[in-house]
Amino acid sequence: MIPVQYRDSQTEDILERRYEECAPRMGERVRIGFEEFQVLFRWRCVPTSCIVYVRRAPAEVRVRAAA
Repeated sequence: MIPVQYRDSQTEDILERRYEECAPRMGERVRIGFEEFQVLFRWRCVPTSCIVYVRRAPAEVRVRAAA
């Protein structure tokens, strides 16, 4: 398990911290709270921790994924 810190790509606010089996890949969609986000890039991703920058997934992508 690796500690992952999810940050907003525009404001750099920390959205969530949690442990994951592995670091999320760029382009991958992750759920934070009740919203879906897309991983833009990883920063300082080392075996002991990872900082991931995300943005909200576009609405049409969320609708297609829910169908």
